[in-house]
Amino acid sequence: MTSVGDIRRIGVGMRGTGQVAVEHVHAYESNPHTYIAAVCGRSRESAEAFAARYAPEAKVYDRYEDMLDDPRVEIVSECMPNYLHAPDAILALQADKHVLLEKPAGITPEEVNALYDAAQKAKGRTIVSFLMRWNPLVECIHNLIQQNAIGDIFFAGADYWHGIKSTFASYNWIRRKEFAGGAMITGGCHAADLGRYLNGEVAEVYAYATRQRDDFDYETTYSATVKYRNGSVGRLSAALDGTSFPYQFNIDMLGSKGAIRNERLYTKELFPGQDQWIHIQAQGPDSGSVAHHPFKAEINELVAAILNDTPVRSDIQDACRSMDVALAITQSAQTGKPVVIQQRI
Repeated sequence: MTSVGDIRRIGVGMRGTGQVAVEHVHAYESNPHTYIAAVCGRSRESAEAFAARYAPEAKVYDRYEDMLDDPRVEIVSECMPNYLHAPDAILALQADKHVLLEKPAGITPEEVNALYDAAQKAKGRTIVSFLMRWNPLVECIHNLIQQNAIGDIFFAGADYWHGIKSTFASYNWIRRKEFAGGAMITGGCHAADLGRYLNGEVAEVYAYATRQRDDFDYETTYSATVKYRNGSVGRLSAALDGTSFPYQFNIDMLGSKGAIRNERLYTKELFPGQDQWIHIQAQGPDSGSVAHHPFKAEINELVAAILNDTPVRSDIQDACRSMDVALAITQSAQTGKPVVIQQRI
């Protein structure tokens, strides 16, 4: 960590050079405590091109392990394809780095377990890009639930519907299970995480899957009935088939005193004279574009955690619990049987 005047500055090593990495750089640039110290991609050429355009003062590395040896690199921003998330994050944790990890945290149970164990032992602070948690509408919904505005929740649902077109930046690898993990893992993990974030831990899932396209080598639409540990039930779904309609992320919360459906709120607990839905005036999760994601809020929270030892909304251990749900849904759809989720200590 260096200092400029009275401002402590933390060096960041960018692992990856795609669109998500670009948005990470913009977010780090907006925080006075961070700077891009190094870049390492899948090739030296891509890393050099990325650094020249977005971080000209950064050192370019051919090997990820060499970047981890750089003492100026204190935070690693992991922006590689899904199948590298867990292995790269484990190496960074073992090198005593702070880690910003893109979702999914891992694409197999073995990866997620190894990552969880590494995070339990690590000294560095971690955060995972389950970015719905920083979305303004979700912040409002979370606050309303915490204030008991809709009472005891008996149904909690979330849907991630994002038709992946051939023009999508990650199209070449995201349609292959060995690299992406599957529909519920690569995108539906957002729905699994939000169900947990708003309503608590999931106890059991029963899922089905189908597909409407043949350019992916895995089933691209999942729907799961879920039972939460608090006794409530719900639905979690993911669809990568929706190329004929816009991106949609649905949130449904039904409670003993009211209900929330996306930006619509009904609660006579707060508004005794209410007879129609009230619209919450806050930006919702209305786009699948990474340029729309609240990376600045996430990165500011990580930096505050490093500097002030404050909590974050989604660290690696918590993210692994969300991946447990996504992986269980995938398993249930494959086996045709319900899957009980073991609670992590």
